[in-house]
Amino acid sequence: MYLWLVGWLLAWFSGWLVFGRRGYVPKDTTADMPDRLSIIIPARNEAANLPQLFRSLQAQQIDIHEVLVIDDGSTDQTQAVAQRFGATVLATKTDQPGKAAACWQGAQAASGTLLLFLDADTAFLTTGGISQIVAAFQNKGNQGLMSVQPYHQVQKVYEQLSYVFNVVLMAGLNRFSVFGESVKAGGAFGPCLLCTRQAYQEVSGHQDMALGILDDIALAKRFMAAQRPIHLYGGRGLLAFRMYPKGFKQLIQGWTKDFATAAQVTNPGLMVGIILWLIGNSTIPCVGLLYSWPIAAVCYAVFYGQNVYFAKRVGTFRRDLLILFPGYFCFFLCLFAWSAIQTYIRKSVVWKDRKIHL
Repeated sequence: MYLWLVGWLLAWFSGWLVFGRRGYVPKDTTADMPDRLSIIIPARNEAANLPQLFRSLQAQQIDIHEVLVIDDGSTDQTQAVAQRFGATVLATKTDQPGKAAACWQGAQAASGTLLLFLDADTAFLTTGGISQIVAAFQNKGNQGLMSVQPYHQVQKVYEQLSYVFNVVLMAGLNRFSVFGESVKAGGAFGPCLLCTRQAYQEVSGHQDMALGILDDIALAKRFMAAQRPIHLYGGRGLLAFRMYPKGFKQLIQGWTKDFATAAQVTNPGLMVGIILWLIGNSTIPCVGLLYSWPIAAVCYAVFYGQNVYFAKRVGTFRRDLLILFPGYFCFFLCLFAWSAIQTYIRKSVVWKDRKIHL
């Protein structure tokens, strides 16, 4: 019994090791804007999401040089919505579809010295959001690639299942452990990327990335190969998005398309810690079945408290539903296995009405 309890204690402790660093964008800085800022938004069927993003851009207390929307074969009113808000709209080439190609096309058309890539479903939570991000980048000497993971705004019950994915995604890129920046970054967050135009061009940016590749991880690898630093932050209070609002099927497809591949960039030592944490959370009810319910109640409460704290850092996940956290973790493990099957056996995934061969 004691060996099992030590194992669960180790799993709980591993959670603090792999996700013990908050890593938010510093607030006590002000951007000096000698550079022109170009915002590039790749979009495919994002007519419903773009208004929220554009309203948050219009409220920013910083000069935005230009906003470019790269329409990736949309069949809705994406182009019309973007033009209504004054953005310049470009259409991707028919022989070069996909987000990476759209980002590269937008970067070639941009005339700013700073490039900020934003997903269409993101929105800034404060009027100083962009200024805060730019200031943090300037404090790093405008060097390398800066990336912010948006805060996940959750509305429907099924969206609560994304909690574990958010934590593992951030922990898996190696910069949110207690070891901080002493561990090499594994990649970047695709929804928000900032770099200089010069650096982007020198590392070839998103050029010639195959459809279906994890463009955020591939871009970070190009920066790291050129000995340029990666700066990763959490977006709580600054930048947010709502993932997969169209239903449970979209959530399944969205997390399936990337997760097994993304796991390859996690530091091996941190990966062991993440696995221990996942197993501990998914099996903690077994304490009651194997030993005694009083001991089980204490262990359950300890794990629940940790999950409530982690959930606050990544999104608006409900405390009352988090009481069912072992189910969240079992769902994650099942979907991760399905992602591995799709990625390594079937070698294809479906996303936004496209079948993507890996």
